[in-house]
Amino acid sequence: MKKITLNFKQALRYATVLMGCVVLLSACKKDDQYDFDDAVPAYVNFINTSPDAGNAQLYVQDIVRTPTSVGYGNSSGYYKTYLGSQDVAVKAPDGTTTLTASTGQFDANANYTYFLVGQKGSLGLVAVTDDLAAPASGKAKIRFVNAAINANSAKLNLGSTTVASNIAFRGVSSSIEVNAGSYIVSVSSNPFLSSTLNTTFESGKIYTVYAKGLVGTTGNSAFSVSVFTNK
Repeated sequence: MKKITLNFKQALRYATVLMGCVVLLSACKKDDQYDFDDAVPAYVNFINTSPDAGNAQLYVQDIVRTPTSVGYGNSSGYYKTYLGSQDVAVKAPDGTTTLTASTGQFDANANYTYFLVGQKGSLGLVAVTDDLAAPASGKAKIRFVNAAINANSAKLNLGSTTVASNIAFRGVSSSIEVNAGSYIVSVSSNPFLSSTLNTTFESGKIYTVYAKGLVGTTGNSAFSVSVFTNK
């Protein structure tokens, strides 16, 4: 086996190169906007309730936080983002066309849902800070968001019981605890009633119920109700 010896200058040169590589790798990691190993994140979810905006993605500080585009009536689920006051935008899948933009405050370990609301030419964002504290035993917790464009005053009904009322377009109800179980869920905006949804609210879980579409229309943009499971 050949023995390799280094003089002091050679050893110093190699050490300097090695240190430079370490610094470079560290800098690359620091610039990786998806690396949260050393940072406490916030969590963001995106729901697309615009019937004509097409698929979209949520960006925070110009960094895409929803890795796949979200179609009408669908949600992204939660993804990590950095803390503080941040620019928030919704863009088309091409990543260059901005559909709407706003700013938001993101706090450590907090969860947020952003709704894309409205139609082309009048799109906007509704930001909700999600309350993920556990409900009482045997209960589920729900919150209602009215994203139905022309439902000026909406009521959330579980069967024949109204659990939230007078929620304006873009409005958000307080959190409501209900008995765990199966329900026929609907939203009404006098004199119209959305399509109904049979769903089960499980004990200990947390949900967002949201109205979408246009009152008085049919087809894909009809007045309807959906449920997102927050936790």
